Amino acid sequence: MKISIIGGGIAGCSTAHYLALEGHDVTLFERDSLASHASGFALGGLIPSIGGHPDDPYESLSRYSIGLHKELATQLGGPPGAGELDFLRKPSMMLIRDREEEAMLRQVYSRYAADHSLDIRWLNLGELSHIEARISPDVLGGMYVSEAYEVDPYKLTLALWQSAEQRGARIVNREVLEIGTTDDRVTGVETSDGMIAANAVVVAAGPWSPRMLANLGISMPVMPLKGQIIRLDAPAPPLKVSLWWDDNYATTKSDGLLWAGTTEEDVGFDDGITDAARDLIITSAVEMLPYLEEAELVQQTACLRPITPDRAPIIDAGAGPDGLTIVTGAGRQGIMLGPAMGIAAAALATGTEPPVDVSAFSLARFS
Repeated sequence: MKISIIGGGIAGCSTAHYLALEGHDVTLFERDSLASHASGFALGGLIPSIGGHPDDPYESLSRYSIGLHKELATQLGGPPGAGELDFLRKPSMMLIRDREEEAMLRQVYSRYAADHSLDIRWLNLGELSHIEARISPDVLGGMYVSEAYEVDPYKLTLALWQSAEQRGARIVNREVLEIGTTDDRVTGVETSDGMIAANAVVVAAGPWSPRMLANLGISMPVMPLKGQIIRLDAPAPPLKVSLWWDDNYATTKSDGLLWAGTTEEDVGFDDGITDAARDLIITSAVEMLPYLEEAELVQQTACLRPITPDRAPIIDAGAGPDGLTIVTGAGRQGIMLGPAMGIAAAALATGTEPPVDVSAFSLARFS
């Protein structure tokens, strides 16, 4: 089956990987370079979604996707912890600073404490200090999640594409101008070089996806959400766990730098870095980890994440003409959900049942 994919981020490259594994004829269209937007600049934290209910479709998708990440780490990069994707187990601690936060997080903890597959524990400050002694004394405690991981998003996205390419997939570095249709069925994609025929088209263009679908009369509530991250040369030793609080985090990555973030900025397609974001991130990080006052800024990055009103992805093959599949909108969890989104989109594009239930992520939920 001849399938065109629009978008060279984690969603598009994951879809290409799984389609190529099945022997399909895959062409990926990317106007810039692979992983040149959000997928190349994300943190890469793989923490199971926790907060609703273990049977929630989003949480089920998150756990399934982390399982795929483990498989991919071995298939594409060697054994976990020693592979080329910088994939490793990295326990996570969610920190709280006031009694209201504590009450809310304890409710979450009570719902998951019996789930031994996640190894979740409630720790007071004294217990947290045994893991990381440099945490601010203003912290009251937190929730420790053992089954969390970390990966290099850029390396993973490239490895997924290289896997597809080794099986015959091709990349076209052109902007897609239009998706062609005849009799309510996709026929291919048009670039400046003309129309390239396809039996199916997968739109995985992140926040640019709505533009791709406009000519088909499809309205999709996916917007860009800018996030900025800073990388610090911090005093040793490195953090052995990832720390999270509010919408922020701090973790030492495989490059030896401490990554801290992040912002959530509704500023359209402006992806420039700002001093205000830098100062905001540093202030928050120093409040939680006072020793970072001695850290030096090495790099600051910004990217545009595709976000939906309910912050869940869109994975759908029924929103437009036959042969069209949409996969985007995972927001800050794009790297974690990427493999599951890709394997599901690959199945939908070929008319088969996805190996994970994605019925809750149709575009129709916004109607």
